[in-house]
Amino acid sequence: MSSAVVAAIVGGLSSFPTQRYLLERKAQVDYEFMARKRLNEAIGPLRMHLLFSARDVVGRVRWHAGTRWNMNPSQHFARSFIYRLLRPLAVAQLIERQMSVADFSVDPGAIALLRFNRTAERMLSGDDVVLDHPGADWSTQSQHLFRDNLRVAAAGLIVEDDEAAVVMDYSRFQREVPDPAADDSLADLARIFGRCEDNLTENPLFWLRVVGYAYACTRLISDQGVSLGFEDISLPAEEMLGAVDDEIVSSRASDYVASFDRILGQGL
Repeated sequence: MSSAVVAAIVGGLSSFPTQRYLLERKAQVDYEFMARKRLNEAIGPLRMHLLFSARDVVGRVRWHAGTRWNMNPSQHFARSFIYRLLRPLAVAQLIERQMSVADFSVDPGAIALLRFNRTAERMLSGDDVVLDHPGADWSTQSQHLFRDNLRVAAAGLIVEDDEAAVVMDYSRFQREVPDPAADDSLADLARIFGRCEDNLTENPLFWLRVVGYAYACTRLISDQGVSLGFEDISLPAEEMLGAVDDEIVSSRASDYVASFDRILGQGL
C-alpha cells in the first residue's frame, strides 16, 4: 500500500472524532444561545424590577435610624415601608417561577438572582444573622417572620394583570391594603412595626435583620445594576447597627457585618 493511501486512511480516521466534537460543540452553542434568549425573555424585565426594588429598600433603610417616624402600619410611612421590604421578595418569587420555562444554568447572573432571594430570606428569617444573641426569640414573630410566612406575605403582592403575574404597584397596594394589620398575610409584620414608637431601631434584632437585608440589596445592585447605570450605593452597616439600644448588637457590629458577608457567600 502506498504512503499516500495510508496517509488518506489515517487522516480520515483522525478527522472523524474531530468532526464529531465540532458537531457536538455546535449543538451545545446553539442550545445555549436559544436558552439565553428564552431566559432573557422570561426574566429580563423582572431583573430590572428587582434592581429598582432593591434600590428602594436601601433608600428607605439607609435614612431610617435616628429620626422619628409614624410607625402606625395603617399610616403612609409604615405601610410604604412594609411594601418596600416585601416587593423585592415578591419579584424574586416571580423570577423563581420562570425556572419551569427557562434554563438558568446558562447565565451566572440569573443564578445570582435566585441566590438573592435565598439570601434575603436568610437575613429576615434565619438564625445565622443573629449569631448567638441571648435575646433571640424563636417562638414568636416579634423579631422576625417565620420563613414560610415571609414567603406568603411577599406573595400577597403578586396579582394577575392581563393574564400575567405581576407585583402590584404601591398605589394599588394602598387601595387594597389600607391597613396591613388587618390583612392575614401581613398582620405579623405589621405588628412588628406597630410595636415601635418612633423607628425600627427600638426592636434591635429586627433592625439587625433589616440592615442585613439592605446590605444584600446593595450587593445585588453593585454586582448586577452598576453596569446597567444604577448608582453603586454604600451602606454604613456598622454605624447603623450601633444606633440600637442593645449592647450586644452595638458592640459586635463588625461581627454582624461579617455574618452578612458569610450569608452572601452561601449557595442556593
